[in-house]
Amino acid sequence: MWWILSWWLIQYWNQPLDYGLVEQVSTQTIQHRWYASWDTRQLMVQRAYELGWLPFVIMIECESWFNPNAVWDSGRAYGLCQMNNRWHKVSDEYKNSWEVQIDTCYQKWKGWTKFYGPQRIIKWQKCYNYVSNRFIF
Repeated sequence: MWWILSWWLIQYWNQPLDYGLVEQVSTQTIQHRWYASWDTRQLMVQRAYELGWLPFVIMIECESWFNPNAVWDSGRAYGLCQMNNRWHKVSDEYKNSWEVQIDTCYQKWKGWTKFYGPQRIIKWQKCYNYVSNRFIF
């Protein structure tokens, strides 16, 4: 029995332990069917996919259709993931940079902030299901 434990220790002793806390970054490419390859929104889609895979991309699609200037809730919710300034501080840097918006959205999303866009009903189905076929891998 001790030799099984010895073998396991030799095989796995120097391996990093992953408790789900290590960020995974995708190297796969993704494209939105509606946007031309030169469109800045394609860069946004790719950056979002690299950070949070398809669920994160779909969340942003449902929140703002990848419009970094989207405004909702009488001007209180702003940007790609509709950060509402009643609950989240939104800086000028956030308002002026789609890269900062995606990074901020990812940090909030990873921290279990609730985004309601994917549950929105569009043509009798949830937005999450409605937009999921817009992406090509």
